[in-house]
Amino acid sequence: MEYKSDKEFCGRIKNGWEIFDKYYSKTDESPLYAAALILHPTRRTKYIRYNWKKEWQKPILKKVKELWEVYREKTPSPIIISSYERKPSQDLDDFDRIAEDLGKFARPASQDEYEDYSNGEVCEITTSALEWWCQDSQRKRWPRLSYMAIDILSIPAMSDEPERVFSGARRTISWERSQLGAENIEKVECLKSWLRSGISKEELTVQKE
Repeated sequence: MEYKSDKEFCGRIKNGWEIFDKYYSKTDESPLYAAALILHPTRRTKYIRYNWKKEWQKPILKKVKELWEVYREKTPSPIIISSYERKPSQDLDDFDRIAEDLGKFARPASQDEYEDYSNGEVCEITTSALEWWCQDSQRKRWPRLSYMAIDILSIPAMSDEPERVFSGARRTISWERSQLGAENIEKVECLKSWLRSGISKEELTVQKE
């Protein structure tokens, strides 16, 4: 209220709010922001239900569900491997019989991974959400949903790093390389970035181990 009489200053504030509103409203156009919140194991849908206005919840949850349905259809069918192979009855000892009986009461696979996960209890994690989804235990439990989670949570929060990586393409595409296609240019720039950051070396180390 102190600067209410300063029309120039108030005009700049108004312009700033208009820019904020412009970009903030874009989060409603895409379900990715809400999906990233839901796919964080410490938040899930409970975060949206407790913190978002009621009139915002239904539309965005519907969009996230539709996004999941797209991923569910395009993700390769997971290969379900039984964690316990039955032995011939004559080879079963007491321990094996107990293990077999417990297996009968194991939690069945959910008919819908998204519903199973999003309505589940939140849990605290000691890693990033992306690292949590990359764990074997999560990928086995939610094979299709983990594909979606890794894809979405890998999106950088800001575009400055991808822009910095691909700005180097002007040096790659010299007169002698003017016939390079977009796909090959993308591969070259990504490989250059991985070499500079050491990611490729880490991958080789893991493979050797």
